[in-house]
Amino acid sequence: MHSSLEPEKMEEESQQGGGQGSNSLKRKFSEIDGARNLESFSSPMMIDSNGYEWKVYEVAMERNVIAVLETGADKSEIIKMLTKAMGSSDKAKRLIIFLAPTVNLVKQQCCEIRTNVNLMVEDYFGAKGVDKWTSQRWEEEVSKYDVLVMTPQILLDALRSAFLKLEMVCLIIIDECHRTTGNHPYAKLMKEFYHGSTNKPKIFGLTASAVIRKDQVAELERLMDSKIFNPEERNGVEKFATAVKEGPIFYDPPSFCSLELKEKLETSHYKFNASLKRLQELEEGSLLNMENKFEMYQKRFSIDYRGIVHCLDNLGLICAQLAAEICLEKISDTKEESESYKEYSMVCKEFLEDILSTIGVYLQQEDKKLVDLQQNHLSAVNSGHVSPKLKELFHLVDSFRGEKQKQCLVLVERIITAEVIERFVKKEGSLAYINVLYLIGNNSSTDASAQKTHIKIPDSFHVDKVNLFIKDGVEEGFQVPNCSWMVCFDSRSQEHAKQSNYKSIIFLERGNPKKRDHLYDLKRKEIPIRDPEAPNLQSCPPPVKSGHGVQETEDMVIPDSNRTVSAEAAATHDPPSTNEQLACKKLRLDNNILESSAKVNVASSKSKASSSAAGSKKRKELHGTTCANALSGTWEKNIDGAIFQAYKFDFCCNISGEAYSSFSLLLESTLAEDVGKVEMDLYLVRKLVKASVSPCGQIRLSQDEMVKAKCFQQFFFNGMFGNLFVGSKSLGTKREFLLQTDTSSLWHPSFMFLLLPVETKDLASSATIDWSAINSCASIVEFLKRYSLLDLRVSDENQCNKSSGEEVLLGDKKEEANLIHFANISSDKNSLEELVVIAIHTGRIYSIVEAVTDSSAMNPFEGDVSSEYATYVEYFNKKYGIVLAHPNQPLMKLKQSHHAHNLLVDFNEEMGVKTEPKSGNVRKKKPNIHAHLPPELLLRIDVPRAVVKSIYLLPSVMYRLESLMLASQLREEIDCSINNFSISSTSILEALTTLTCPEAFSMERLELLGDSVLKYVVSCYLFLKYPDKDEGQLSRQRQSIISNSNLHRVATNRKLQGYIRNGAFEPRRWTASGQVSLFPVPCKCGVETREVPLDPKFFTENMTIKIGKACDMGHRWTVSKSVSDCAEALIGAYYVSGGLTASLHLMKWLGVDVDFDQNLVVEAINRASLRCYVPKDNELTELERKIQHEFSAKFLLKEAITHSSVHESYSYERLEFLGDSVLDFLITRHLFNTYEQTGPGEMTDLRSACVNNENFAQVAVKNNLHSHLQRRATVLETQINEYLMSFPKPDETGRSIPSIQGPKALGDLVESIAGALLIDTKLDLDQVWRVFEPMLSPLVTPDKLQLPPYRELNELCDSLGYFFRVKCSNDGVKAQATIQLQLDDVLLTGDGSEQTNKLALGKAALHLLRQLEVNVLMFLLACVGVFTMSSFAETLFGSSEEKHFT
Repeated sequence: MHSSLEPEKMEEESQQGGGQGSNSLKRKFSEIDGARNLESFSSPMMIDSNGYEWKVYEVAMERNVIAVLETGADKSEIIKMLTKAMGSSDKAKRLIIFLAPTVNLVKQQCCEIRTNVNLMVEDYFGAKGVDKWTSQRWEEEVSKYDVLVMTPQILLDALRSAFLKLEMVCLIIIDECHRTTGNHPYAKLMKEFYHGSTNKPKIFGLTASAVIRKDQVAELERLMDSKIFNPEERNGVEKFATAVKEGPIFYDPPSFCSLELKEKLETSHYKFNASLKRLQELEEGSLLNMENKFEMYQKRFSIDYRGIVHCLDNLGLICAQLAAEICLEKISDTKEESESYKEYSMVCKEFLEDILSTIGVYLQQEDKKLVDLQQNHLSAVNSGHVSPKLKELFHLVDSFRGEKQKQCLVLVERIITAEVIERFVKKEGSLAYINVLYLIGNNSSTDASAQKTHIKIPDSFHVDKVNLFIKDGVEEGFQVPNCSWMVCFDSRSQEHAKQSNYKSIIFLERGNPKKRDHLYDLKRKEIPIRDPEAPNLQSCPPPVKSGHGVQETEDMVIPDSNRTVSAEAAATHDPPSTNEQLACKKLRLDNNILESSAKVNVASSKSKASSSAAGSKKRKELHGTTCANALSGTWEKNIDGAIFQAYKFDFCCNISGEAYSSFSLLLESTLAEDVGKVEMDLYLVRKLVKASVSPCGQIRLSQDEMVKAKCFQQFFFNGMFGNLFVGSKSLGTKREFLLQTDTSSLWHPSFMFLLLPVETKDLASSATIDWSAINSCASIVEFLKRYSLLDLRVSDENQCNKSSGEEVLLGDKKEEANLIHFANISSDKNSLEELVVIAIHTGRIYSIVEAVTDSSAMNPFEGDVSSEYATYVEYFNKKYGIVLAHPNQPLMKLKQSHHAHNLLVDFNEEMGVKTEPKSGNVRKKKPNIHAHLPPELLLRIDVPRAVVKSIYLLPSVMYRLESLMLASQLREEIDCSINNFSISSTSILEALTTLTCPEAFSMERLELLGDSVLKYVVSCYLFLKYPDKDEGQLSRQRQSIISNSNLHRVATNRKLQGYIRNGAFEPRRWTASGQVSLFPVPCKCGVETREVPLDPKFFTENMTIKIGKACDMGHRWTVSKSVSDCAEALIGAYYVSGGLTASLHLMKWLGVDVDFDQNLVVEAINRASLRCYVPKDNELTELERKIQHEFSAKFLLKEAITHSSVHESYSYERLEFLGDSVLDFLITRHLFNTYEQTGPGEMTDLRSACVNNENFAQVAVKNNLHSHLQRRATVLETQINEYLMSFPKPDETGRSIPSIQGPKALGDLVESIAGALLIDTKLDLDQVWRVFEPMLSPLVTPDKLQLPPYRELNELCDSLGYFFRVKCSNDGVKAQATIQLQLDDVLLTGDGSEQTNKLALGKAALHLLRQLEVNVLMFLLACVGVFTMSSFAETLFGSSEEKHFT
């Protein structure tokens, strides 16, 4: 074979049949370079010509093929035949590439191919540095080796870089080819290179049968340009998807209670894990790859712990001890070249020794020897030395003793299980008849010894060297020769036993429905296809029970589970589906598993629950809306009248001459003082109206007055914001007056209020109802009820359609020169302005602007359909069947009533039109749209136009009032009855309002404050309540209380979600009592109540869901985190109004049961005072002088400055836990009170800039606190000295900023001193702030706030509409980041190199920002003509050449 291709030969072969015109699926090996018949091999192959492997090989010679392998199939034999056939040619070299998805499989297959064929074979993966190879290096590899075994990403990268070409390749073998889907590298290879190639290599795919879904077959065959092979010419997936024959062995739950032992093991785990973290902090920055090394040790530490606990739960005490011994041996064998690494290793070793000691207490000295399972198995199980599950395993193996060399494969979930069972068997004398060996699978790719074992063990298993073969899973194609039994010992291992000719046994815990349901789900997935000829199993009788408490099956006898199902319970379940019954038959399961299938069937009918947690941003939840109780009433049923609480609405416009009528809100309930007396601004176009609400005492209405009042409200609110006429010809319904019949259905007891006009001459403190306007409205309603025109239907086909055969004449035919004839009255035409009218043919309400002179109904018609009608007379005649009696009257110019708008938000300000333009720069006004109608089609209403103008304002006023009512209602539920405490409804409303509402306020600022208050209160409570818990335990407990998921839970328990305002005010959908909505949104969620239950079917992660838009039932989608944020915002609101006492009351109301017990504070001080230590000379006096506070309990300060490296019985960690929350709260409170006008986003940035470990480290150095830190760690000492040396001279703010990041211990020191000071002052926060404010000064201000470079770049590009590309790489030593920004005429590139990706990105972004500054300056100078581009570059760099910033 040669190192390169011969182009002429390739072209000739392409023309002969290897080109585009040939069918790649039908290409034979003889058509490809190097192919020869199997007979030409120098040595015969020992293989059955009728076997499966031979059939696969024969088909592979003819076409591209996907071989679906059985578990017993010999994959290596097929690969050996193909590679020999393709690799024994003397023609131009054609490579063979073997692709495997993992590095472990690459190494394994490379070893096997190298052993079986006489070819040069090499493996390739990322750890060998392949990513950095050049074209020359790849040419050397291609010329040297015949078979390249690699991961698909390596080949993909090499093809993309043109280091390799598919024309060099004659065969590609793809292992686990079922992965060829989506964005997997297999799929990318086929899409990007194979399908576009003119000389395609052969494809041979390998996969396991059970991993291919039936719906995946077609797409897999298309992508791989191959066909699935089946020796019986049936669909391969259908053949191989059948389930194995399995049966369960039931074992009892452990009788030994290990909770106490597990708690001790967990405590030990936390303790030594904290030690590992402290080591990381000390060694931080000392070595470049220390972070990766720490992660490796921490991962190993956690794996060992979980493995020991797993053995304790599943195998018993003895095996848990053996597991600890095995892990300890592995640690002891580790050889580390660095002292730092040895420290890590020592911590892990001490942990395992502690575990052994703890377990040894439970294994008494006389019982440490292994027990004889044949004689004392009951005592061994009862004492917990051996688990019932392990006992059943050995009883099963013991049943094989009478047979000849029974081979048994045991599949386990974890490697440690296999190792422990092997060691247990070898040590237990009663199990000497068992010859056991275990095999490590894919999970141990990093263990070289495991790979060696992987090669040797199959041979020993072939020649019957073992009886018990234990393995952690079976990868596809794994050869298990001469195996009679396959035992699935763990639930997860059941997934590996897909199909075989061996009998399979499954272990199930008796009485554990979860494991049985898991088994059922697994089996249901394995039976996607049902034989159409299979009998209907519904008619099959149940298994017959024998008299010995067991169920007999055709293959084996299974112990009964001792569980029965009552007839009543069985009747409540739907019968299982055919597939489910088939699954149960395949499993040979008893009725209990069939029962569990019914449960699964019920559960599967429900919608899938959201995978995201409660309180997260990702999850959306459907919630209802709480009703305002103050708006409810039952006064409608009082026949003797009713007494109302009256609240007057007054309106004052900033433009003189603009008159608005006052209104009165009549309620059955009394509003809270701060709700019934409130002011608000209403923003109209080019004007501002101030609305004020004030209580006016009680008003009594008689039954007749209530009827007229309801009539007024129904008429005007439906006429202005809805429809007074209902029905249309297009809908086939009769058109009639809305108020024609009984209107009681328009009123509901939960929404009963009246809005009535008030006489203008009234004093501000009184509210006399304007009955003249109400009576006039009532007469108009009666007129419309009697008027026959309302019996007409509007013609949608623009044809005349009368309800009777006669023309309708309006009014008297006598015309008078100075009179205007309306439909109900005649009026002087000189007094028409400001009159309110209603059109009898449409029901729309107008106000008259003027009578248009020189106009009449005989004028040409102007409208959307003006071409169809010549005059107004013709239009009304043909459209409505109306013959005008006074066609010569002047037309009325009318101003239409508007739809309601949101007047609570100043949209003019957002559009930059808040103020009127100056003279000389007059803004063009949008022309008003007016209607023109004959007066005889109008009904005159004796209501001032000011009333109509005020009605337009009422939706916005009522929306704000309703929100305040709800806030007041929540305040009553919370019921914080503390002396001299009050909180306004406005503050609570702010805490209930999210950013999705376009309001001038939101909960964000209060949520920021409440978050810090909650953290501080919980930290204090835990610190004082649990003096013996360490910092790690306190942190975990605090997190469980203040987490969003817990806040969501307590908030929903209090129904807080119904009060949240998370949607924009929709004025067009707002309705008054008695009004029909013009824009209904019917409810589609199926919940008939306003409250939505907390059910997973009402959770979603759909990004397209619209947040806050409610249906008519009040159901709306809410971000789950908003519920948690609302709880924190309420805590913040109560703190602002009543301090910690009020916020504590709210926390208790929510269910966060924390409190400040002064007795606990005194106890903490007393404990510190009683601690004995010998102080050095002036050890603490100098420090007290610096912080300007003398401690009463000196030991608190001593503890606050003691690092854990001193190895005392105390350290600053607990005080640091407390001080962290104290400083966070004090700084947040300071920012909240100082910058009241700062937005929530900027407030968050300010707090982040002030409250961080780096800032506190600088505070420690600035105040010379670092010299007092008691420490005995060389690495920490070095880090502190380097940090001190990095401080330059002070800048203009008086602060000097270091060039490197400070050690965490310095920041912790400041926090721990704050915690000590808080305890010493008996929780006096003001005193703590007086001490720390000068130490922290100067704090960052909004004008000097600097964003992190990457975020600043991101926000800048978002605002300018530019996009940038980011590329990061990390070789384990350094992280490299490159950011490219394409401007209009130049590509800017910023590079950064640091220890972590985050730091590297920050440096790259900083470089890019500097380039942007230079480019902006260059552009400005070029615009004014100071420099040309080249002269600018020469001035800046000393050369006119282009420069690249890095």
